[in-house]
Amino acid sequence: MKVVLRQEFPLGRFHATPWRVNPYDDPHGEWPPSPWRLVRAVTARWYQWAREASPEVDVSQLERLQAALCRSTYAFHLPPGARKGSPLRQYHPTEFAMDPPNWRDVGVFARTSKVPKKGKKGQQGEKEVTEDEKKIEKQVKELKIKKLSLDIADSGRWTIEVKALKQAARDGASIERLEKILGRPTEDWRRIADAGRRSYGTSLVQDNYWCVPPESPVWWFIEGDDWTDDLRALFARCLERMTYCGRAETFTRIRVVGSAEDIPTTPNCTLVHERTAGAAPVLSPLSNATRDDIERTTDNPEAVKRTVPPGAQRLYAVLPPRPVSREHRRVPAHQSDCHLMQFAIGWNVAPDPRAIVRLTSRFRGAVLRELLRLKTGDASATWTRVGKNIRAAVADMAGKDANDEPLNGHCHTEFLAWCEGRQPTRLLVWRASRAFDADEQEAILLAAARDVSWAAAGVGSEEWKVRLVPLDREVPAPPGFDGKSSIIWESVTPYVPPRHHLRGGKEREGEAISDQIRRELLLRGVDRDVDVDLVGPPEWVSVHVPRRAANKRAFIGDRRGQMIRLRFASPVVGPIRLGHSSSFGLGLFRPVHEPDQP
Repeated sequence: MKVVLRQEFPLGRFHATPWRVNPYDDPHGEWPPSPWRLVRAVTARWYQWAREASPEVDVSQLERLQAALCRSTYAFHLPPGARKGSPLRQYHPTEFAMDPPNWRDVGVFARTSKVPKKGKKGQQGEKEVTEDEKKIEKQVKELKIKKLSLDIADSGRWTIEVKALKQAARDGASIERLEKILGRPTEDWRRIADAGRRSYGTSLVQDNYWCVPPESPVWWFIEGDDWTDDLRALFARCLERMTYCGRAETFTRIRVVGSAEDIPTTPNCTLVHERTAGAAPVLSPLSNATRDDIERTTDNPEAVKRTVPPGAQRLYAVLPPRPVSREHRRVPAHQSDCHLMQFAIGWNVAPDPRAIVRLTSRFRGAVLRELLRLKTGDASATWTRVGKNIRAAVADMAGKDANDEPLNGHCHTEFLAWCEGRQPTRLLVWRASRAFDADEQEAILLAAARDVSWAAAGVGSEEWKVRLVPLDREVPAPPGFDGKSSIIWESVTPYVPPRHHLRGGKEREGEAISDQIRRELLLRGVDRDVDVDLVGPPEWVSVHVPRRAANKRAFIGDRRGQMIRLRFASPVVGPIRLGHSSSFGLGLFRPVHEPDQP
């Protein structure tokens, strides 16, 4: 008769140490669960069932069940996804006892007293040992005795401590070397013990285990001539009481299955006598194993020094080939007509508002790297290394053409920051000219999967980072990006004039902030009939400096930004972003609706 078992590991791990195997030297771990372990576990559960049964059961039932298990053959269908886990090492408590204290030998020597330290005339306070005593002190230190401390009091009393760990014997050699230099102490060496305490001792253990998918059971195929329906039923009652297999942390569910269930047709793991490459040793019961053999404990004198216990034999499990692990590439759903992608900004330390451009420019760089990697399949691809055809394909994201010249017409992608309460709360990726395609959306999401630093370059730049959380399309666009018009607009981030508007502290003719704003509005095709009001004092902000201009003195350093309020003669549709670094988050405006506004 064939008996089929279904065994699951709900916690996804099977912890077990084979018989008499040092866990530190075990390259395999126990896999599959050994038949010898099953026989012993079933025996233990039979005793549990016998205590619960009424009337009292005959122990001959157990012997018949053990005989059937020992005379059977075993095969398995193992989950292909099972893997040997990385060993864990833990300190386990052992014996509760007195923790022996530390010991030290203390000797006091009478030497010459300290003298006032040389210094400026009239200076008082510190003292030091004489030149002769300094030489002796140097000789003591050159002995390089471990755990030695030396204290020299102003009175000339030298106190030396030689420490010994726990109950180790006195360090007589070190003491003898000290006495050759210092002579005998004024009193004999004193042995002093620090305070001890009662606590558990510890032992370092290694935990080898196998990772088993909880949804993938281990199938046991047990076949023998001794099985009857009664034995099969008794076997099932014992298995019902088995809650763990191997070490106690291996929670398991195991049961006898019927023929109506979906059972694998053939096993994928068999036990053989000859070892082959890749086969793992497994203990299995001998056909003539006795009840005493099975119930023998590991510290029994007949078994304690044997690598294979009496009544068992070592077989070898031919494991099924393991499929190659591959990472499942995350392919986000492509959103059609996507001009705006939003990310919530999470932080432990809020980004400095003046560092907005650092945040957006670094995120733009990460997006470009991901996009070049997707286009070329080369993880090390950079803008300077790829060909012109690739450059042209990512020009709208980079903001420059294949010849490294800036694009005209504001058709490129812009990386903006939305602020609430002067703190950046959302990072926006916006492009009005064309919707983002599938590669661009994937590159943006891949770049957002990594933390982004907002700190200045240099030491500590990696410490101040934010995490970007993608927001789906159910989150409404910020005001100004929703297509609604407004007459009044005010700054979300500081406006930085693209040209210097002051010279010698005086306003340059034709370069006032209002003049520069009107010119730029005209270039962008927006109504230039606007009143410009400055709000609050100017503030310093970092701006984007192209790499080709990073060495020019005029571009180094922060710029003064200004919060602005615009009032147009007629409603204007957003988004409005003006001035220097407006593609990197500066000069962004939001609509303001006043009560008297139509």
